[in-house]
Amino acid sequence: MNPQLKSLIQLQKIDNEIVELERGKAAIPQQIESGKAGIKEKQAQLKKAQDTLTELQKKRKDLENDVIIENDHIAKTKTKLGLVKTNKEYSAILSEVDTVKEKILILEDQELELMEVLERKEKELPSLKSNCKEQEEIFNTYKLKKEAEAERTEKELEIIRPRRSQIGSSLDAKLLGQYNKLFKARDGLVVVLVHEDICQGCHQKILPQQVIDVKMGETVNSCEQCLRILYWEETNESAVPK
Repeated sequence: MNPQLKSLIQLQKIDNEIVELERGKAAIPQQIESGKAGIKEKQAQLKKAQDTLTELQKKRKDLENDVIIENDHIAKTKTKLGLVKTNKEYSAILSEVDTVKEKILILEDQELELMEVLERKEKELPSLKSNCKEQEEIFNTYKLKKEAEAERTEKELEIIRPRRSQIGSSLDAKLLGQYNKLFKARDGLVVVLVHEDICQGCHQKILPQQVIDVKMGETVNSCEQCLRILYWEETNESAVPK
Protein backbone atom coordinates (compact mmCIF):
# COMPACT_ATOMS: atom_id res chain seq x y z
CA MET A 1 0.00 0.00 0.00
CA ASN A 2 1.13 3.53 -0.79
CA PRO A 3 2.88 4.91 2.36
CA GLN A 4 0.91 8.16 2.14
CA LEU A 5 -2.36 6.25 2.00
CA LYS A 6 -1.30 4.08 4.91
CA SER A 7 -0.49 7.22 6.91
CA LEU A 8 -3.88 8.71 6.03
CA ILE A 9 -5.65 5.63 7.39
CA GLN A 10 -3.66 5.89 10.62
CA LEU A 11 -4.28 9.63 10.80
CA GLN A 12 -8.04 9.22 10.50
CA LYS A 13 -8.07 6.60 13.25
CA ILE A 14 -6.11 8.88 15.57
CA ASP A 15 -8.19 11.94 14.69
CA ASN A 16 -11.39 10.06 15.46
CA GLU A 17 -9.94 9.01 18.81
CA ILE A 18 -9.02 12.65 19.53
CA VAL A 19 -12.49 13.88 18.57
CA GLU A 20 -14.10 11.26 20.81
CA LEU A 21 -11.83 12.09 23.74
CA GLU A 22 -12.31 15.85 23.34
CA ARG A 23 -16.07 15.44 23.03
CA GLY A 24 -16.17 13.37 26.19
CA LYS A 25 -14.02 15.86 28.08
CA ALA A 26 -16.08 18.83 26.87
CA ALA A 27 -19.26 17.16 28.14
CA ILE A 28 -17.95 16.72 31.69
CA PRO A 29 -18.65 20.27 33.02
CA GLN A 30 -22.29 20.01 31.92
CA GLN A 31 -22.53 16.52 33.41
CA ILE A 32 -21.24 17.89 36.72
CA GLU A 33 -23.71 20.78 36.53
CA SER A 34 -26.56 18.37 35.79
CA GLY A 35 -25.45 16.30 38.76
CA LYS A 36 -26.26 19.25 41.01
CA ALA A 37 -29.96 18.86 40.25
CA GLY A 38 -30.42 16.29 43.01
CA ILE A 39 -28.68 18.52 45.56
CA LYS A 40 -30.66 21.60 44.55
CA GLU A 41 -33.92 19.70 44.95
CA LYS A 42 -33.01 18.45 48.45
CA GLN A 43 -31.66 21.87 49.45
CA ALA A 44 -34.87 23.50 48.25
CA GLN A 45 -36.94 21.03 50.29
CA LEU A 46 -34.81 21.68 53.37
CA LYS A 47 -34.97 25.47 52.96
CA LYS A 48 -38.73 25.36 52.50
CA ALA A 49 -39.09 23.29 55.69
CA GLN A 50 -36.78 25.64 57.61
CA ASP A 51 -38.63 28.72 56.35
CA THR A 52 -41.96 27.14 57.31
CA LEU A 53 -40.60 26.33 60.76
CA THR A 54 -39.33 29.89 61.22
CA GLU A 55 -42.70 31.29 60.16
CA LEU A 56 -44.57 28.98 62.54
CA GLN A 57 -42.24 29.92 65.42
CA LYS A 58 -42.89 33.58 64.71
CA LYS A 59 -46.66 33.00 64.70
CA ARG A 60 -46.40 31.16 68.01
CA LYS A 61 -44.38 34.02 69.49
CA ASP A 62 -46.96 36.50 68.22
CA LEU A 63 -49.75 34.47 69.85
CA GLU A 64 -47.83 34.34 73.13
CA ASN A 65 -47.41 38.12 73.00
CA ASP A 66 -51.11 38.55 72.21
CA VAL A 67 -52.01 36.45 75.27
CA ILE A 68 -49.67 38.56 77.44
CA ILE A 69 -51.26 41.75 76.08
CA GLU A 70 -54.80 40.46 76.76
CA ASN A 71 -53.91 39.32 80.30
CA ASP A 72 -52.47 42.77 80.89
CA HIS A 73 -55.72 44.16 79.50
CA ILE A 74 -57.69 42.12 82.09
CA ALA A 75 -55.44 43.29 84.91
CA LYS A 76 -55.85 46.92 83.95
CA THR A 77 -59.60 46.51 83.50
CA LYS A 78 -59.99 44.93 86.98
CA THR A 79 -58.27 47.91 88.57
CA LYS A 80 -61.28 49.95 87.48
CA LEU A 81 -63.60 47.88 89.67
CA GLY A 82 -62.66 49.83 92.76
CA LEU A 83 -63.57 53.07 91.06
CA VAL A 84 -67.04 52.20 89.75
CA LYS A 85 -70.05 53.83 91.32
CA THR A 86 -72.95 51.97 89.74
CA ASN A 87 -73.93 48.36 89.18
CA LYS A 88 -74.18 49.09 85.47
CA GLU A 89 -70.56 50.21 85.34
CA TYR A 90 -69.53 47.20 87.41
CA SER A 91 -71.36 44.80 85.11
CA ALA A 92 -69.82 46.48 82.04
CA ILE A 93 -66.32 45.97 83.43
CA LEU A 94 -67.02 42.29 84.24
CA SER A 95 -68.45 41.81 80.75
CA GLU A 96 -65.32 43.35 79.25
CA VAL A 97 -63.16 41.01 81.35
CA ASP A 98 -65.18 37.98 80.20
CA THR A 99 -64.84 39.05 76.57
CA VAL A 100 -61.10 39.34 76.93
CA LYS A 101 -60.95 35.93 78.67
CA GLU A 102 -62.80 34.35 75.74
CA LYS A 103 -60.34 35.99 73.37
CA ILE A 104 -57.47 34.57 75.43
CA LEU A 105 -58.98 31.08 75.26
CA ILE A 106 -59.20 31.35 71.47
CA LEU A 107 -55.58 32.54 71.27
CA GLU A 108 -54.44 29.69 73.53
CA ASP A 109 -56.32 27.14 71.40
CA GLN A 110 -54.64 28.55 68.32
CA GLU A 111 -51.29 28.32 70.08
CA LEU A 112 -51.88 24.67 71.00
CA GLU A 113 -52.78 23.82 67.40
CA LEU A 114 -49.71 25.66 66.21
CA MET A 115 -47.50 23.82 68.70
CA GLU A 116 -48.74 20.48 67.32
CA VAL A 117 -47.85 21.56 63.79
CA LEU A 118 -44.48 22.86 65.00
CA GLU A 119 -43.70 19.58 66.74
CA ARG A 120 -44.50 17.63 63.57
CA LYS A 121 -42.40 19.95 61.39
CA GLU A 122 -39.47 19.80 63.82
CA LYS A 123 -39.53 15.98 63.65
CA GLU A 124 -39.39 16.12 59.84
CA LEU A 125 -36.34 18.41 59.79
CA PRO A 126 -33.59 15.90 60.80
CA SER A 127 -34.66 13.54 58.01
CA LEU A 128 -34.56 16.35 55.46
CA LYS A 129 -31.11 17.43 56.68
CA SER A 130 -29.89 13.84 56.45
CA ASN A 131 -31.25 13.45 52.91
CA CYS A 132 -29.64 16.71 51.89
CA LYS A 133 -26.26 15.68 53.34
CA GLU A 134 -26.51 12.25 51.66
CA GLN A 135 -27.25 13.87 48.30
CA GLU A 136 -24.29 16.23 48.74
CA GLU A 137 -22.00 13.28 49.46
CA ILE A 138 -23.29 11.45 46.37
CA PHE A 139 -22.70 14.53 44.23
CA ASN A 140 -19.21 15.15 45.65
CA THR A 141 -18.25 11.54 44.84
CA TYR A 142 -19.69 11.93 41.33
CA LYS A 143 -17.89 15.26 40.87
CA LEU A 144 -14.53 13.78 41.91
CA LYS A 145 -15.10 10.86 39.55
CA LYS A 146 -15.84 13.21 36.64
CA GLU A 147 -12.86 15.46 37.44
CA ALA A 148 -10.62 12.38 37.50
CA GLU A 149 -12.12 11.34 34.17
CA ALA A 150 -11.34 14.76 32.69
CA GLU A 151 -7.77 14.58 34.00
CA ARG A 152 -7.34 11.06 32.65
CA THR A 153 -8.74 12.09 29.26
CA GLU A 154 -6.35 15.04 29.05
CA LYS A 155 -3.41 12.73 29.76
CA GLU A 156 -4.58 10.45 26.95
CA LEU A 157 -4.78 13.46 24.64
CA GLU A 158 -1.27 14.53 25.64
CA ILE A 159 -0.05 11.14 24.46
CA ILE A 160 -2.06 10.90 21.25
CA ARG A 161 -1.66 14.47 19.94
CA PRO A 162 2.11 14.16 19.32
CA ARG A 163 1.44 10.92 17.43
CA ARG A 164 -1.03 12.83 15.29
CA SER A 165 1.54 15.55 14.59
CA GLN A 166 4.16 12.96 13.72
CA ILE A 167 1.91 11.22 11.18
CA GLY A 168 0.71 14.55 9.80
CA SER A 169 4.29 15.72 9.22
CA SER A 170 4.99 12.58 7.17
CA LEU A 171 2.23 13.46 4.70
CA ASP A 172 2.49 15.62 1.61
CA ALA A 173 1.33 19.13 2.58
CA LYS A 174 -1.28 19.29 -0.18
CA LEU A 175 -2.65 15.86 0.69
CA LEU A 176 -2.77 16.75 4.38
CA GLY A 177 -4.66 19.95 3.54
CA GLN A 178 -7.15 17.96 1.49
CA TYR A 179 -7.58 15.48 4.33
CA ASN A 180 -8.08 18.19 6.97
CA LYS A 181 -10.71 19.93 4.86
CA LEU A 182 -12.59 16.69 4.24
CA PHE A 183 -12.35 15.63 7.88
CA LYS A 184 -14.43 18.65 8.88
CA ALA A 185 -16.79 18.41 5.92
CA ARG A 186 -17.38 14.65 6.16
CA ASP A 187 -17.75 14.34 9.94
CA GLY A 188 -14.45 12.52 10.40
CA LEU A 189 -14.99 9.94 7.63
CA VAL A 190 -12.34 10.77 5.02
CA VAL A 191 -10.52 7.53 4.17
CA VAL A 192 -13.01 4.79 3.27
CA LEU A 193 -13.02 1.24 1.97
CA VAL A 194 -14.10 0.21 -1.49
CA HIS A 195 -16.24 -2.91 -1.47
CA GLU A 196 -16.65 -4.47 -4.91
CA ASP A 197 -17.20 -1.23 -6.87
CA ILE A 198 -18.95 0.79 -4.13
CA CYS A 199 -17.47 3.68 -2.15
CA GLN A 200 -18.32 2.98 1.49
CA GLY A 201 -18.45 6.70 2.19
CA CYS A 202 -21.24 7.79 -0.17
CA HIS A 203 -22.30 4.29 -1.36
CA GLN A 204 -21.97 5.28 -5.00
CA LYS A 205 -20.38 3.18 -7.73
CA ILE A 206 -16.90 4.03 -8.90
CA LEU A 207 -15.39 3.39 -12.31
CA PRO A 208 -13.87 -0.07 -12.99
CA GLN A 209 -10.42 1.35 -13.74
CA GLN A 210 -10.45 3.24 -10.46
CA VAL A 211 -11.38 0.04 -8.63
CA ILE A 212 -8.28 -1.57 -10.14
CA ASP A 213 -6.13 1.41 -9.11
CA VAL A 214 -7.49 1.33 -5.58
CA LYS A 215 -6.85 -2.41 -5.32
CA MET A 216 -3.27 -1.95 -6.43
CA GLY A 217 -2.84 0.71 -3.72
CA GLU A 218 0.12 2.37 -5.42
CA THR A 219 -1.53 5.78 -5.69
CA VAL A 220 -3.94 7.86 -3.63
CA ASN A 221 -7.41 7.83 -5.24
CA SER A 222 -10.47 9.89 -4.40
CA CYS A 223 -14.13 9.13 -4.98
CA GLU A 224 -15.46 11.33 -7.78
CA GLN A 225 -18.80 11.65 -5.95
CA CYS A 226 -17.87 12.52 -2.35
CA LEU A 227 -14.12 13.22 -2.77
CA ARG A 228 -13.26 10.83 0.05
CA ILE A 229 -9.95 9.00 -0.21
CA LEU A 230 -10.37 5.34 -1.18
CA TYR A 231 -8.50 2.21 -0.18
CA TRP A 232 -8.88 -1.54 -0.60
CA GLU A 233 -8.67 -4.16 2.09
CA GLU A 234 -9.16 -7.88 1.76
CA THR A 235 -11.93 -8.79 4.19
CA ASN A 236 -14.25 -11.69 4.87
CA GLU A 237 -17.74 -11.13 3.55
CA SER A 238 -19.04 -10.94 7.10
CA ALA A 239 -16.65 -8.10 7.88
CA VAL A 240 -17.71 -5.95 4.94
CA PRO A 241 -19.50 -2.74 6.09
CA LYS A 242 -23.18 -2.70 5.25
